[in-house]
Amino acid sequence: MADFRNQHALATAVNQLQPQKLSNNVWLGPLNSVAQNDFLSQNNIKFIVGILPSQKCCYYLRDLSSDLFCCVSIDPNFNVQKLTEDEGACLMKFNTKFTPNISTLTENRLSNAVVTNINFQKILNDFLDIMHSAQKMDPQAGILLFSLNGNDNMLSTFALSYIMDQHNCDLTQAFSYLRSIRPSVKDFDELGFYANELVKFSITLKSVKAYGALPSLKTKRSAADVVDHDDAELESPRLKRTFV
Repeated sequence: MADFRNQHALATAVNQLQPQKLSNNVWLGPLNSVAQNDFLSQNNIKFIVGILPSQKCCYYLRDLSSDLFCCVSIDPNFNVQKLTEDEGACLMKFNTKFTPNISTLTENRLSNAVVTNINFQKILNDFLDIMHSAQKMDPQAGILLFSLNGNDNMLSTFALSYIMDQHNCDLTQAFSYLRSIRPSVKDFDELGFYANELVKFSITLKSVKAYGALPSLKTKRSAADVVDHDDAELESPRLKRTFV
């Protein structure tokens, strides 16, 4: 029995290091997914979305070719004042390399390869714009969503917004689906920032599905703007989570 449990634990640990398929052409995984050349090639990965601190994302994706990949960093907590000189230089190179791809992909709706905003709902909509645009531009291309470990709440939040948008389901169903694919994803704090923002998103999405276009979200911020995550959390009322 002990050997069986050890084998199961080992299998679970190995599984956490592998990307999982979220839909036909969308994959979710940890950082090392980016370095798995066979995986990238076999699944025709052309679009890579890093959901983690931008300085880390830009560093890990710095050697990818803009001729082969369209890369974007999604970082709700971006703070230019916390970057070292080397991190700032790396981010500028990343932005210079991949911003033309993002601009072309979204028909100039986004003009920065580092996506950030003081309004978290706006970032979710920008993310879905990227996903929709990528699938429209090349339906056969694969899309990889990754974070450092593939299990954190921020990555799950964006994955859940995609699941709800694509499958027209509620939060409970979306989270159950996500966990069935990647059991290692973390639970959400009932009163936490991400759970709150997902509830708000699900309400808006339900209205959109029923009545049409997304509401206008015009609050923008450049890569030089600064936001404190705690301040952003205080701007919106806390809503009780509808999933576990």
